[in-house]
Amino acid sequence: MRILALALLAVVLALPGTAFAEGPGSFARYKGYYGGAIRLEANYVARDTCQAAIDARRGAPPGQAVAPLTIPVTIVIGPNPRGCGQSRLVQRVMTVGGPTSTELIQIFFVNPTGRILKIEKISISTF
Repeated sequence: MRILALALLAVVLALPGTAFAEGPGSFARYKGYYGGAIRLEANYVARDTCQAAIDARRGAPPGQAVAPLTIPVTIVIGPNPRGCGQSRLVQRVMTVGGPTSTELIQIFFVNPTGRILKIEKISISTF
């Protein structure tokens, strides 16, 4: 059993293109103690430093559905109108509303043509 575990570890480490998560994840929390508005900090690691969150809205992209008790948010990642920056981290902070029974936010990061770059589901913190 021990040899099998070591062999599997060696195979995983030897695979080319194995990527580990980069950057901070997204975070959401209720602004008040009893629900109401939700503050969302959406983080996306772009392929280069010339990307930005150029648009954000509540709702899913066309053709996408979300589970019950989930708030969909779409964030468009595109060329930064201000030019290139120092970091590949693209952050968008926004406030979304939803019923107090909501448990999750599903973030769709898309490019300007609507192609999905990443989907992230995050739970809503109450503290």
